[in-house]
Amino acid sequence: MSWSIHHVNLEAKDVRRAARFYETILGMTEVAWTFPPARGYIPAEPDRLALFGDRRQSHTGLHLIKADPDFARRNNLGHNPSVGGHVAIEVDDLEAVLARLRAAGIPYSDAGVFAIPNLRNVYVEDPEGNLLEINQRV
Repeated sequence: MSWSIHHVNLEAKDVRRAARFYETILGMTEVAWTFPPARGYIPAEPDRLALFGDRRQSHTGLHLIKADPDFARRNNLGHNPSVGGHVAIEVDDLEAVLARLRAAGIPYSDAGVFAIPNLRNVYVEDPEGNLLEINQRV
């Protein structure tokens, strides 16, 4: 199965302060976030969300987000991707991954297309408790 790192999402207590660090120290450029038409609950304010795109594809790169304890509940998810950060892995066959998760009895949250246009998101914890986003272009 083909895969790649799509993005890294870091929790930031002060998104604007963190964004200034990535801009002024690392020379990265913040870009605009684009939401799908039927987006879920995603705080879009610049003090709550920032994107540093790597120019490979839409929304790849580094995401900064202010933790939101109600994020999972508001999106009817069992996992909260805004707390603690996560790595997003893009795969070419998400259904195969889901079948293996089900067969292993591993719980996951299928968010569908809700934060990034044309990208289906599934959240799962690895055996060490690290939150992963597994996604596929649709």
